[in-house]
Amino acid sequence: MPGKELDPSAGPAEFFGAEVRHRREERDWSQRELGVKANISPSRIAQIELASIPATLHNATALDVALETGGLFARLFALMDSTPAFPDWVQRYMRMEAAATAISGYAPMVVPGLLQTEDYARAILRAGRPRDSAEEVERRVHARLGRQEVLGRAVPPALWYVVEEELLRRPVGGRDVMAAQLGHLVTLVESRTIVLQVLPTSVGAHAALGGTLTLLSRKDGPAVAYVEGPFTGQLCEESDQVTELSLAYDHLQATALSHEESLAVIREAMEDMR
Repeated sequence: MPGKELDPSAGPAEFFGAEVRHRREERDWSQRELGVKANISPSRIAQIELASIPATLHNATALDVALETGGLFARLFALMDSTPAFPDWVQRYMRMEAAATAISGYAPMVVPGLLQTEDYARAILRAGRPRDSAEEVERRVHARLGRQEVLGRAVPPALWYVVEEELLRRPVGGRDVMAAQLGHLVTLVESRTIVLQVLPTSVGAHAALGGTLTLLSRKDGPAVAYVEGPFTGQLCEESDQVTELSLAYDHLQATALSHEESLAVIREAMEDMR
C-alpha cells in the first residue's frame, strides 16, 4: 500500500518527515526495518514521517546513525526546534491568509490579529504565555505584526469582521492601550480598510459562540475555514464543513449591528477607556 502523500512545504516538521520517508524508501526499508535499526518503534516512525508528532533530538540523532546522513536530521531538528512564533497548524493557515482575496472573521474575546496594535498584541501575548521571556514575547509580537503586511499589498484582501461587544470593553494592556486599539479600529473602518460589525452582548446564544471563526476566499482554490480555540486550531477544507461555517457566519452578519451603529459603539467604548 502506498504511504499517505506528504507536503514537505507545509512546515519544518513536514519537511523533516518527508525526508525521513525519502531516505527510508531509497533503501527499500519498511517503517519496521528502520525502527529496528534506529531503535524507534514503527508507530513512532509513522508519526515522524506524517509530522503528527514531530521528532525529538534523540529521534533525529538515531535516524542520522541508521540512515547514515552525516548529521542531516540533527541539523533539521535545530531548524524545527527554533520554536517558530506560530505552531505548524497555524503556519499553513497563514500562508493561505497571505494569499486570500477576502477574509471574513468572527472574534469573541480578542481583537483579530490583523487588526491589533503593537501594544495590544504585546499585552495579549504576555498574558497568554506568562512563562515566556521578554525576548520571546517580543519575537512573537514581531511575528504577529508581520502578518499585517497582507494589508499593504497592491490589492489587499477585502476584510469583514464581526466582533463581540464584550471585547471592546475589556481594558487589555490597561485603559490607554485599549483606547489606542479602539482608535485604530475606528481608523481602519473610516479608511474603508475593513468592514466591522459589533455583535451586542444582548444577543445571547448564536451559531458561532465558543470559538474564533475565519473564512478565506482564494483566487487559486476553493474557500477554506479556520476555527480556533485557546490552544488549538483546525483548518477546514471539506466543502460541506466550509458551507456550514459560512452559513453560521452569515447568521452573525445578519444579527450584528449595522456598519454605522457598530462604529458608534466602538467610539463610545473608546471614550469610556479614556
